[in-house]
Amino acid sequence: MFNIESIIDAVKGAQTSFVETYVTDKTTQKNLVKLLDSQASFAKTTYKNSVELAETAVKNFNELVYSKKAGA
Repeated sequence: MFNIESIIDAVKGAQTSFVETYVTDKTTQKNLVKLLDSQASFAKTTYKNSVELAETAVKNFNELVYSKKAGA
């Protein structure tokens, strides 16, 4: 099975391969690869934060619902 991070890595790998193949200027190539690394890092961080937020929301909602049922 795959997860979102492996998809992000696969896309980053394809982009990096494209840049290394078709961009001939080494300085531009280096800067583009750095940009792609930053984009992948941002996407992974955003994904992790979204998952953490969703898990916390579900946990808090469950505690709220089940604590009212137990007290009723």
